[in-house]
Amino acid sequence: MPKVSVIIPNYNCSQWLPKVIESCLIQKHLHEIIIIDDHSTDNSWELLTDLQNKNSERIKVFQSPSKGGNNARNYGFSKSSGDYIQWLDADDFLLPRKFENQTQVFEKHPDIDIVYSDWYLDIYEKGNSFIKREKHPKAQYYDFTYEIIADNWSVPANYLLKRNIAEKLHKIKAWNPETKRGQDREYITMAALLGANFYYVPGYYCVYNRWNINSVSASHTYKEQWAHQLLLENRFRKKIIKKNYSKTLKKRYLSILNANVITACFYNRNLTILNSFSFFNINWSFIDWKKHPFVPFIYLWQHLKFYVKTYFYLLF
Repeated sequence: MPKVSVIIPNYNCSQWLPKVIESCLIQKHLHEIIIIDDHSTDNSWELLTDLQNKNSERIKVFQSPSKGGNNARNYGFSKSSGDYIQWLDADDFLLPRKFENQTQVFEKHPDIDIVYSDWYLDIYEKGNSFIKREKHPKAQYYDFTYEIIADNWSVPANYLLKRNIAEKLHKIKAWNPETKRGQDREYITMAALLGANFYYVPGYYCVYNRWNINSVSASHTYKEQWAHQLLLENRFRKKIIKKNYSKTLKKRYLSILNANVITACFYNRNLTILNSFSFFNINWSFIDWKKHPFVPFIYLWQHLKFYVKTYFYLLF
């Protein structure tokens, strides 16, 4: 019988926790729900201990030794014992029969490492006023690594991982405590770059909630977002270069990252590229056509800054 461990990092999500946990308890093959409280300042801890007292066999709550969502996730994994790992944010929900339908794939196809499905996006205004639900259908992709590098993303709740691949990701700190933005994208991209096999199961099995607060609309925060993306994708670049991909495949993957570098530097003029790359290996389809006339100028200026910076670094 499959055993699924659900790992939930929580910070000030007391209003959502009962519904989140209930969405797990209705799942067949549930082994345990591990909630790691990340030093909440609301009544989360009192609520969690109460829920644990009512269902101590399956609900386990801990306080994270270190602050940060990824630290909480890593600590939660160290406490888990299930055959399969379900990551879940404290304000998202699972839908009925997720574990039942997704674990069947692992039993039929032992070579599969990660299963994913379709998912819903529920959008709220500030004040928890529901606006609309969007469908995000997925498919079985020929090259999942290409799709995830291209940011064809899914939320953590969508994926169900075999423990073996989760352990490999834990060893390389795929939930990287130093990553400020795009933690979930980094995690699943690292899985793809490790060579994990992904399999698509049709059906909607989770809900991702988003609050439309416009918190990233300020120009300073927006520019920071591009700076974080540049650092994150540089980690992907290093992994791709080290992998024994064919030259054609490496060129294909890196062309997307090169296009993203151009876009990041367009929006944040203070950035300097972290690696040089060929102008002829930019995937122009990943750059808005309105920006195409600026690409040569951005490319030349950024490479000039990069080589000057490199020269003075070597000099001193």
